[in-house]
Amino acid sequence: MLFSEKLKLFRTSNGLTQEELAEKLNVSRQAITKWESGDGIPDIDNLKQLSILFGITIDELVKDDKIIKIKGKYSYQEELEIDHSKHFDIKISKIFEMNIKPNLEEKVKIEILSDEEENFQELYKVKLDNLYDRLDIDIKGKNIAQDIIVNMYLPEKYIDEIELNSKMKYLNISNLDLNKLEYDGELKYLNIEKTKGKVVLNVTKCDIEANYDELNGTLEINTINSTTRVSLPKNNKYKTILKGIKNKFVDANSIEDSTNNIELNGVNSKVIIIEK
Repeated sequence: MLFSEKLKLFRTSNGLTQEELAEKLNVSRQAITKWESGDGIPDIDNLKQLSILFGITIDELVKDDKIIKIKGKYSYQEELEIDHSKHFDIKISKIFEMNIKPNLEEKVKIEILSDEEENFQELYKVKLDNLYDRLDIDIKGKNIAQDIIVNMYLPEKYIDEIELNSKMKYLNISNLDLNKLEYDGELKYLNIEKTKGKVVLNVTKCDIEANYDELNGTLEINTINSTTRVSLPKNNKYKTILKGIKNKFVDANSIEDSTNNIELNGVNSKVIIIEK
């Protein structure tokens, strides 16, 4: 299916007119018409916004469309086979985007992509330290290639917990059954699809847009002087838990007996709930 066909399908299935979609993307209705007719394609920023809005990855949005090529011109891979549960401790230098997905094989697969820097393999180095109950993954770079994307495929049955420390614009998590994933650093967009478990965000002075196709577990937000906007489906029940100092929820419809939780901790921060 072409991108133009997918865009129209996702737009209509989400109950949006062309005018409403254009407003959400801050573009003209004519731009949406061109994209859906195949007369034009969105730029990378608009593709990112579309993926977040529809709760899918960019790969899923443009896959099989031979016209759109936005990443992966230069790539580098590392693999490591494991045979039992691990605590994954991941440290990554500043990148543009990270995608975490399950791997059906008993392997950790790391893929680093760039469209701009032909020699980015010399700029980013991967170190794997495989201990008995822990796997340390260290990806260091010189922050020259601004379009770096990291795809990490983890064997789901061997995931104990994930600790992730980085600076990135987009973090996309899909199709995982997590015990806990804890993120420390800087982040702008969090996109979670078909995933259950606990996600913890530890950030300071960092406003985040968190988009769920469905909250199935706990989102714990530990922030200082920050605003987090959490987008959920209208029928997604959740319980809010307020801790910390001078924090607040906005537009929250908390259900006391829900097993899904949104917890806000920290100082002088707020969470705005947006029902899609």
